[in-house]
Order: sequence, then C-alpha cells, then structure tokens
Amino acid sequence: MLTILFYLFIAVVAVQFLYYIVVFGKFSFAKWTSAPQKRVPISVIVCAKNEEEHVKEFVPLLMQQDYPDFEVVLIDDASSDETLELFEAFEKQYSNIKLVKVQNNEAFWGNKKFALTLGIKAAKNEYLLFTDADCYPASTQWIKEMSSQFTAQKT
Repeated sequence: MLTILFYLFIAVVAVQFLYYIVVFGKFSFAKWTSAPQKRVPISVIVCAKNEEEHVKEFVPLLMQQDYPDFEVVLIDDASSDETLELFEAFEKQYSNIKLVKVQNNEAFWGNKKFALTLGIKAAKNEYLLFTDADCYPASTQWIKEMSSQFTAQKT
C-alpha cells in the first residue's frame, strides 16, 4: 500500500512540474526587454504640506533627473512651516520649476485634491507624473523609466 502511495505521489509531483514548465516557463526563461524610450515633455507635480525637512533633500534629487524636457510644479498646500520659503528659493535656483501657492480656503479646507487641481492647471505639459515630497526618486532615471510606460491611447 505504501509503495502505491509513493508512486502516486511521484506521479502527481511530475505532473505539477511539467505544468509549471509549460505554463510558467515562457515567463521564467524569457529575456527581459526594455520598453522603447519615449521623449515626451513631462510635468512632475509635487504637492507638499509642512514637508520642510523632506523638501530640502527631495528637490535637489528631483532636479538631477537625466531627462531632456521636464518641468517640476511645486505645490505648497498652505504650509505653516518653511516649505513655501524653500520652494521659492528652489524656484529662483532652477529655471524649470514652477511654484503654486495654495491659500487656506474654507470651501476646500484641508483638501489635497484642490491643491493638485491647481497644480495640474499650472502644468504646461500634457504628460504628468505625480509624487510626494517624501517619496525620493530611486535613481536619476526615474522620469525616463516612468515615461517609458506612457501610451498615446486612453485605456
């Protein structure tokens, strides 16, 4: 009886192994191909509220991106710390930074959507990338890698 169960177990494992090779083999052994590089103008939209400490490190990293045509739209969402002053200094330092100042508005108080809407309207490019001040780019190729997945069709 044990011998029959052992052979049955071996048969089931063999079938599962063959299934794995057939179904997942094309993914496992396929060569990785990179997407064709697109060079569309990009607007990177960054919304920050009281992110003074992160902004000091984030903006210089973002400005080091290896991409030919991009602008950065910095949105100060009514910060109570020095975020706005830092944004203004960076706007003077870099020509491709645009600053959007959001004032407290009772109708839209505490609403990040309102700040992002103002940033989108201020952006000059059709293709937009959104990030936060505490999300540092992993490399100088971040915009290039993200834009390589853009398509002309709406899905």
